[in-house]
Amino acid sequence: MRHNRIHAILAFALLFAQAAPLAAQVEIIKIDWELSRLQGKNRTPYAPVAQLRAGPAVKFTDYLRALVTLRNPADKAAEGLVLRYALSMRLLRKGNTPDKAFWGIPFYVEEVRVSKINPSSERQARVIRFELQNQLNKLRNSGFEPTALKLEVMLNPRQGDEPAAILREAVMEIVKP
Repeated sequence: MRHNRIHAILAFALLFAQAAPLAAQVEIIKIDWELSRLQGKNRTPYAPVAQLRAGPAVKFTDYLRALVTLRNPADKAAEGLVLRYALSMRLLRKGNTPDKAFWGIPFYVEEVRVSKINPSSERQARVIRFELQNQLNKLRNSGFEPTALKLEVMLNPRQGDEPAAILREAVMEIVKP
């Protein structure tokens, strides 16, 4: 009797495992920043950047973008993905020490669609809209200056997704121009 019960439990477990296999989820691997500078009337090609030179008193003419690398480890293509992102700045009141800086609430929220990622492959999505100059303009004569830019990215969640795999953030320091 006990032997039959063990076989029944094992058979049920095997049947359940075959009926509902765990799907491999698309994950965000990394976020890289790139910048295209304006030199005269021409733009330089995008190149990796570690810090941003910007401030409320100077017009920001460079093009900034973030490359979000996604990985699909599954055996079938992932389609119809949506990346949501939010931008915020770390602000410092003029005259305060750097340890008094604080993160403001997001000033820009947007989404980017990724049509398809092939099986067992990676793909980059470009985040290109930042409204950075508008935010810098709002800081002019406010008594605050930006010290960092933070990009928070999330893949639109799907059934069974692990939160740690679909959320990433990237922070880039801002220095005076």
